[in-house]
Amino acid sequence: MKIMYKYLPLLVFLCLFSCKKGEEVLPDATQSGENTFGAYVNGELWVPKGRPSTFEPNFSLTFDPGYHGGTLQIQAYRVQDNDQTKFEYIQISAIEIESEGLYYLDNTQKGSVIFEGDCYFQGSEEGVSQEGNLEITRLDLEVGIIAGKFEFTLAKAGCDTIRVTDGRFDYQL
Repeated sequence: MKIMYKYLPLLVFLCLFSCKKGEEVLPDATQSGENTFGAYVNGELWVPKGRPSTFEPNFSLTFDPGYHGGTLQIQAYRVQDNDQTKFEYIQISAIEIESEGLYYLDNTQKGSVIFEGDCYFQGSEEGVSQEGNLEITRLDLEVGIIAGKFEFTLAKAGCDTIRVTDGRFDYQL
């Protein structure tokens, strides 16, 4: 028992000072309509932040089950260093999303990724290499929830390769 009391102050110190308030973290991979989005871009945490304009959210998702066998578009925006003129943007679009499952983004006729930052990448653009996948982990139109995971790589001459890993989203339609 004396050993436990000996280390109690250290434990309290670590609990109080290990996490900074307001620190950005990768959202959990939930499936309950939390309206969250996050990933790692080239190893750095990427979550939506700031707004592209007064009327646009920094994360949005649309899903139309009747168009092209199920059309999904995910858009996320991030202001860098509180400078509205410097931003990054991710868009993932896919068709034939009929149910939960794994969908490959290698075929730009069925899925396309856009990443805008220091360089502009559009997966369907000539000269851009796009590889990756999108996994729909929940597609429940009765309650209006769509959730999933994603990862992709974009490469283009003259630009650093973009590697997005551990991507996840959870959205209330």
